[in-house]
Amino acid sequence: MKLQQVNTPKGKVWEVNGYLINETQKVRVKKRGFDSKQSARQWFNNETVLFDNGESKYNKKITPNVLTVKELYNMWLETYQHTVEESTLNKTMNFFNVHIIPEWGDTLVSDIKPLDLQRYINTLQGKILSYRKIAGYFRRLLSLAVRLDMIAVDPFTKIEMPRERRHLNKPKQFMDVDEFKAFIDVLDNQYSQINRQAYTLLRLGAFTGMRTEELLALQWRHIDFDNGYVSITQALGRGLGGSTYIKEPKSQTSKRTLKIDNKMLSVMASWYETTKYSAPTDYVFSNKGQTLQPLRPNKWLHDVSDKYNVAVGLSMHKLRHTWATLALDQGATIKQVQTYLGHADVSMTLNVYSDITKKASDETSIVLSNLID
Repeated sequence: MKLQQVNTPKGKVWEVNGYLINETQKVRVKKRGFDSKQSARQWFNNETVLFDNGESKYNKKITPNVLTVKELYNMWLETYQHTVEESTLNKTMNFFNVHIIPEWGDTLVSDIKPLDLQRYINTLQGKILSYRKIAGYFRRLLSLAVRLDMIAVDPFTKIEMPRERRHLNKPKQFMDVDEFKAFIDVLDNQYSQINRQAYTLLRLGAFTGMRTEELLALQWRHIDFDNGYVSITQALGRGLGGSTYIKEPKSQTSKRTLKIDNKMLSVMASWYETTKYSAPTDYVFSNKGQTLQPLRPNKWLHDVSDKYNVAVGLSMHKLRHTWATLALDQGATIKQVQTYLGHADVSMTLNVYSDITKKASDETSIVLSNLID
């Protein structure tokens, strides 16, 4: 370290010139402007201590070892898995393991070029309608890489995100009144004799719009036979490796009590008398006392569809869609439907069940013309 007095436009000042050294770095520093030799030496001594502790502005930033996409994903997953429900974790891991890791897993994060990423996104958009969800997860990883100084810029900021494609031949989303009546007629008069449990579940789903995960977590203690109510307080979650578990409903508004009609109550009572598992904590719908697998209700619905040609192309979710659409068509308000279905926000009801708006539009279009006729 060298201390010397130098001339400047403002007069003579002291200058320090030397090296800061620790176990991994050696940096030359030169600073002037001190009013005394002692203050220059004191500054250098203080900076030496800071440099040795890695706290000096002269310490070079050490960039973390750049990881592959798979290594970064595994590191991110260690934290993420403690912040979400197991069912959400399962879906997220599926997105990565099916769509992202096979394509990018062995690529160093620093080697991801905007052009390659653009080609990947374009291909993804051509294959998957809701590709933006997958892209969103990938972007979370690359944003993390930026924060960890692995890369300077997120490649996603340099590409164009194409619009999501729409269904050209959109599958049927719900049954109309006549189709619904035919479906219930088949359930009541034919399928009820073949599979009593499946009949009860499908009918309850059709007349309440309950989510599949809510139907499968229903216990007999949730059924009020005296007053005709069903209380929804829990749901069936999908865990890792095909496991299931009981969890809180989707949202606070999903905790609700539904009124069921006398016919449905009678069907429930008949199943209660039939099943071997009728203790208060037994599941209403079960496989030898255990919860059914999440896909079982859809398989039952498809069996009915294939055998009797009703509810063709529908799923349990679309059965819920049917309930909402028919309820609105029969005069229920959006708010009533929102409450009954357990939607957290009325916009969810409006967005998901917008199919009825075409009919409403057709009817509304002639309102003013009727004033003239």
